[in-house]
Amino acid sequence: MRLFFLSLHFNIMKVKRIVKIFLKSLLFLLLTFVVVVTMTSVFVPSYSFDEPKPFSGTYLHNPYKDMNPDNWIQSNFHAHTRQFGGVTNGRMNTNEMLDSVYSALGFQHVGISDYNKINYYDSVNHSFIPTYEHGYGVFKIHQLCIGAKKVRRLDYFALQNLSMKQHTLNRLSKQTRHVVLAHPSFVKKGYLVEDMKYLSNYKLMEVLNGFRISTAHWDTALSNGHLVYLIGNDDSHDVSDMTDVATRFTMINAPENEAEQLLCALENGSAIGVDFPVKKEETLEQKIERLKKDLPYITQIELKDDTLLISASKQIKKIKFIGQDSKELDVQKDKKTAMYVVQPEDNYVRAELNFKGGATLYLNPITRHESEEIVKQRLDKINYPKTIILWMTYILVILSIAIIVKNKK
Repeated sequence: MRLFFLSLHFNIMKVKRIVKIFLKSLLFLLLTFVVVVTMTSVFVPSYSFDEPKPFSGTYLHNPYKDMNPDNWIQSNFHAHTRQFGGVTNGRMNTNEMLDSVYSALGFQHVGISDYNKINYYDSVNHSFIPTYEHGYGVFKIHQLCIGAKKVRRLDYFALQNLSMKQHTLNRLSKQTRHVVLAHPSFVKKGYLVEDMKYLSNYKLMEVLNGFRISTAHWDTALSNGHLVYLIGNDDSHDVSDMTDVATRFTMINAPENEAEQLLCALENGSAIGVDFPVKKEETLEQKIERLKKDLPYITQIELKDDTLLISASKQIKKIKFIGQDSKELDVQKDKKTAMYVVQPEDNYVRAELNFKGGATLYLNPITRHESEEIVKQRLDKINYPKTIILWMTYILVILSIAIIVKNKK
């Protein structure tokens, strides 16, 4: 009996030691995580921002002035495959499955944007553009990196202030051709509408995303003089589900489906965002037929002096002209060609076209400038005195904590 109790006591002590080691390891991992989060979050330059200036001047810039109605390329740049053992949400999408579904739906350019990883599938094709989705913070402050040279691993896990958001854009722009604000309205504490007043140094905004439409963010950026063009993407995670593909995408006006031509067209605003209505329990074959029947394309976006003319391949059921501070400038119905006279007080004018069948096309804006030479404004600059004081404070706090922990040991 005595041996039994001794054995039981020994086993209990052994379990206690294992639990103690486990808890210590867990605490160590937790502290390591906290330190990493702290180090990546606090040591960011503090930025000061100039006040933005709305578009102004006598020159009206039309991004579609060289548009050819025969050159629309149906494109999607935001779709995910299964990566990292399924940790990131790509369902069971394989490269071949994603490519074949989108090709069947009539897409000429099929981009894959896995999380924090460039997918080189189909890289031998002359239309291939290296793309990935950057970011793994809890508030979904993500960026789509189109034409990326390499992947930036660093991101901020928790809440981000304006300086952190601007710093990320600045760093990504050094490694990427087009930095895109991804689904800015996806999470309330992500990209704030008021952030758009000051953030700069990015070229595109994902105004149309399979989960959200972010026109409030876009109009705020445009109203504050940021020449940011739109892009539309499915943000597809499951291509076997027809509600997840060919719902929101981009029509690019370029002579050929070639990488450099696509990138230039996006940068110059020669693209249109498409919001195509979703139908539940639809087969691939049914969606193919519906796209052929109900998807319109633009045939004219012309600026004659101060008069904007817009025509499409189908009758325009309703067109809205939108300007400064999201103001609805005019609404017209049942038009083959819509016309709007740009007023002297219109800083910019953009249009949304709705068609029978439910498709809506979003056009990039006509903007005012002093001359044909367009200079995009930058508002951010590092506030060095504030940054030095802030960093010294952080260092002192971290050192103080380290000394306290050491003394307690």
